[in-house]
Amino acid sequence: MKKNTFINFIVFMFVSISTLFAQVGIGTTSPKGILDVTSPSYGIVYPSVALTSTQVAAPVINPATGDHTLVDGTTIYNTNTTNTGTNDVEPGIYSWDATNSEWVTHFFIRQVELYEQSSTLRTEANAGFQNVPGLGQLDFQSFTAQYSGLYRIELKVNHGGGRVRDNDNVNVVMTEGDFRFNWNGANNDFKVKAISSFNQDIGSGTNYENIWAETFKVIYVNLVAQQTYNFYLQFDAYEDAQLIGNGSTAVESTTVDSTSELINEDFEGSPTITQTNTLSGSCFTNGWRSISTGNRCADCAGIVMYLSSLNSTCRQNATARFAFTPTTTNIDINFDYRFYEVSGRGDSFRVYLHNGVSQVGPNLININNSGTVDTNTSYSGSATVIPGTTYTLRFEYINTVNGAGIGVVDHLILSETVTTTTPPSTVTEGRGYVGGNVPCYIEISYIDEN
Repeated sequence: MKKNTFINFIVFMFVSISTLFAQVGIGTTSPKGILDVTSPSYGIVYPSVALTSTQVAAPVINPATGDHTLVDGTTIYNTNTTNTGTNDVEPGIYSWDATNSEWVTHFFIRQVELYEQSSTLRTEANAGFQNVPGLGQLDFQSFTAQYSGLYRIELKVNHGGGRVRDNDNVNVVMTEGDFRFNWNGANNDFKVKAISSFNQDIGSGTNYENIWAETFKVIYVNLVAQQTYNFYLQFDAYEDAQLIGNGSTAVESTTVDSTSELINEDFEGSPTITQTNTLSGSCFTNGWRSISTGNRCADCAGIVMYLSSLNSTCRQNATARFAFTPTTTNIDINFDYRFYEVSGRGDSFRVYLHNGVSQVGPNLININNSGTVDTNTSYSGSATVIPGTTYTLRFEYINTVNGAGIGVVDHLILSETVTTTTPPSTVTEGRGYVGGNVPCYIEISYIDEN
């Protein structure tokens, strides 16, 4: 009887030891690990506890010690949610990290919300802060935090400048303004810049506006779960005198300067020259004439206005007159000329303005020599006049001794700069753009992983 009892005890111990070191399969006869749970419809239920903080082990107990000294890897399912703002927990699977004495979630939480501008804002530089459509104060945007902790607010804003006033060259303007992001009553202002330009040399003059510049702004805020926060986005454009309307809708008159030619005479076609002249002897020309001659000035070409007293029996005086009536107070005078005097003949060449009564202003040219002189050059100058008064530009040649010399004139241009003013009209082209090419975005995301 004792022998049978001893044999039964040996068999029981063998079976127990074998079982102790065997793999365990639940729902399977061929486990692939120390524990293999297989089921097409059932799951594993972790011990459910209500944690109070990621830094507190309780209420979980170590069965070996009977206290809250947990070993690495102790795993539970938390059923509680805390909203203290620090070391909060939410429902989910947690494992204990003994090194750092904290619960670590198996699944990190996420919350991301994106808000987008709905249409382009044309800015008004004299209007203060304007609402960005879809994100403005009257759009009543709000965000409700799902969790307590740190959130990141990222703003992607886009601003482009308005149209630059035309000029005669290249005009580049740095336009500026302030974005205002209001979060739950607190303003966050930041400056942005963009470039607008005008280039007279491209086409008939080309404007480059709404060259958008993107700016990023990041703000971090601590939020409380289930609390709602209101926000809005606005923009304030700076005034700039180089923009049309100073960057706003305005009533303006446009002024344009243009050159108007009062006289343009190159003497081609042999035009009749108005003049007074006296003549004695045999002269190559009778006063000033439109002819082609080899005795031209250096920059002359083709037919010129010409006078010759080179014949030994010739003596003459002649004054050519070119009439004009200016509309402004300043005129520009340009012409090519040559005055050649034979030695000892004492003739002269003079150019001046006359108003029909007397000479106006100083001589433009006055050459009066008794020796040999050959002046072969161009004249470029200006004179002050009275608008509406008729003047003559006079070319005077005086010959005191026979066989004196020659006078030549070509490419006579007398012009004025005329400023034209358009009637007042409403202009809007100088207004800037917010979201003109790419809309503004506001992205709010939870980043505090407890």
